[in-house]
Amino acid sequence: MAQINHTLLEERISRETTHIDGKLLSSIKNFVENGEPAELAAINPNRLALKIKEDNLKTLKAFLYLTKAGVFDMEWAVHCPHCNGTQQLAPSLAGIKHEGRCGACVTTFEAEFDKHTEIRFKINPSICETGNLHPFDVNFFSHETEPGITIQIEPHMVHFLELDVNPGIYVLANQEEKKLQIFRVADEKTNKTQKIEVLYSETTPSFTNNLLDKPGTLSLTIKNETNVEQEFLFSKLKEPDWTSAALVSTLQEFRDLFSEEMLSSNEAFSIKNLSFLFTDIKGSTELYEKLGDSKAFYLVKEHFKIMEEVVKKYNGGIVKTIGDAVMAVFSNPKSALDSSMEMIDAFDKFNTEGGIRDKIIIKVGIHSGPCIAVTLNDRIDYFGTVVNIAARVQGLSDGRDVMLSDRFFSESGAEKALHSENWKIENFTTSLKGLTEKFKIHKLVKVE
Repeated sequence: MAQINHTLLEERISRETTHIDGKLLSSIKNFVENGEPAELAAINPNRLALKIKEDNLKTLKAFLYLTKAGVFDMEWAVHCPHCNGTQQLAPSLAGIKHEGRCGACVTTFEAEFDKHTEIRFKINPSICETGNLHPFDVNFFSHETEPGITIQIEPHMVHFLELDVNPGIYVLANQEEKKLQIFRVADEKTNKTQKIEVLYSETTPSFTNNLLDKPGTLSLTIKNETNVEQEFLFSKLKEPDWTSAALVSTLQEFRDLFSEEMLSSNEAFSIKNLSFLFTDIKGSTELYEKLGDSKAFYLVKEHFKIMEEVVKKYNGGIVKTIGDAVMAVFSNPKSALDSSMEMIDAFDKFNTEGGIRDKIIIKVGIHSGPCIAVTLNDRIDYFGTVVNIAARVQGLSDGRDVMLSDRFFSESGAEKALHSENWKIENFTTSLKGLTEKFKIHKLVKVE
């Protein structure tokens, strides 16, 4: 068990009682106080959330606050898409690159922000000094395995193992010697038995990669050519449950607490799918002319406060504001949908309760799809056709409605979600400025 500075841990955890509920704080504190050094050196918040029966995002946000308080440190890992091995590890986003090379697989790859790039945490050394842990222990612990087979082989003896293997990654690990054999199994089924022989000796490399062309029967022969008994674990790696960099970068809490975290200006990471929400104030020019700059600007600032509260509530993040417009991003389409409807409700309430004669009416549009993550103007930003389409979709709004692209409508489950809500759906097809194809648009209108 790790040696913990309990006084300092208690002091720093107590700073975040306003942001993290007591039950979750207590569970994280208990995890730290009873954790093994290897556990505390590579913390996966998703895995901990499952263990303590908490929500993943709630647990992730707690780690962000506790990192700011000095309980944990962040690390960014880039994994090989072929073997899942950690090929880059940096304390800052600026230290990672989208292009990598895996020595074990002898291949180059392009890491995706949402699939191969992970945020993980480790205990701050002032709370606990984890010591000189071997990289094997930290990396092996950062991966989860399915229940496996333990094999003990006497000196100069042979062990035969025959079993069916499915697509995925299997490991033969000697944790005592810090050596690992990886078996990557492709997708296509075969009825042939595939034979692999492992000659284990003092000169066996610390990492060996084997490619099995097809799933089916694996006949594995392990020869212990050393003078001592060796113990191995043969098991299949579980599908990665990493917290992706793409996910955490969409959270308002991350953007507020770690605004200095940016990709290198030379880097651009691809992302398979995010939802982009654009808003604007209807008739803002007339509003300034009618009220004057001071009064109109006050209303616009209040509008931004409401927007940030709603976006944050639904686990999104405001990427930037452009004049009176807002660009927000969400990793979950349903959250973006719920956020958009609450925005309309929130400004209805703002206009009514404030007794405001000149109302704030917002126009909203949402689209989802692939994009790239970059750093622009000292913040993480997103570019691509999908972002441009989202902005164009917002431009179709008449105000106090929500315009959804057909792709987003399908992904967010909007039709089902709105079935019992006081919203109606109007559908039409149109062209968007600068784009040649026609787009099916779903207009959500609040029913009085």
